[in-house]
Parts: sequence; structure tokens; C-alpha cells
Amino acid sequence: MPGDIRRFNIDIRLACEAYGESNVFWPRDGSFIVIENFQLPSNFRSRQTNMIVLVPENYGHNGCYRDIFVDPGLELLDASGRDYRLLDQQLHGFREYPYSTMSPEAKRIFRERNWFYLCLHDKDPKSSLLNYLFKVKVFLGNPYKDWKSIADGYRKA
Repeated sequence: MPGDIRRFNIDIRLACEAYGESNVFWPRDGSFIVIENFQLPSNFRSRQTNMIVLVPENYGHNGCYRDIFVDPGLELLDASGRDYRLLDQQLHGFREYPYSTMSPEAKRIFRERNWFYLCLHDKDPKSSLLNYLFKVKVFLGNPYKDWKSIADGYRKA
């Protein structure tokens, strides 16, 4: 269950408004949010994906979104813009959830369904689900950019 249920409920309501009630699902325990038919940037071969966003237990109490799963087999243009390639580990992704915070049973389910895990940290504890998904879309639109050095530069300024 997320740490701040009021904030979680606001996120769900806004996600339903933005993506349509028929495209947003979540379990009673609030451990994750499913967004179906999430629109991908134009550099992807597919126009949309289904997405699962894990909700941190301390969400609302300095916990930030960071973990998402997308459909397997997504292809995007390579850095040259000429050929498509599979979304892979070089772009902050993993074939299997690498952290111990998920139960072995849940990991098995994600692995068997071949969902692709992306580790995209939102560093702002005040950020909402919609803000996080906007950041995810910006990242996916240009995944070859050196986002880490840009973020490090902001912290030094």
C-alpha cells in the first residue's frame, strides 16, 4: 500500500482523466498502476505500449516512482535514425527486475510474460504519476541522450 493513499488516489484520478478510465487499472493494495495504450514517441515502431508502474511503499513520504515495465519486443530507431533495434539494457533496461524489493513470485510472473523492465528514476518526491509518465515519454523520445550528466549538471549548479 502506498504511504500516502490520498496522493495515490489523486494520481489515479488524474491518470484516468489523461489516459481514459478504461485504460487505467490498479489492484486494491495500490502496489502498481497499469496504463494501457500508452502513446509512444515517433521513434518507436509501435505507436503504443502497455505499461506497469510500480508504486513505492513510501510514495508520498519521499518515495519516488522509478520502476516501469513495458510490452516486450518494443523496437525503436537506433542512434543513427536509420534502423530499428530492440529496447535493451543499454537504455536503462533489464530483462528481469533486478532488485530484491519484489517477491520471487512476482518476478517469475513478469519474466514469464516477458515484460521489459525500465529503471527510470524520478528524483522529485513532489512529482505526480502524470509528471513521471511525461518524463518517461521524454526519455523514450531520445534515449541515447546523456541524461545522467544533464541531471548531475543541475545538481552542481
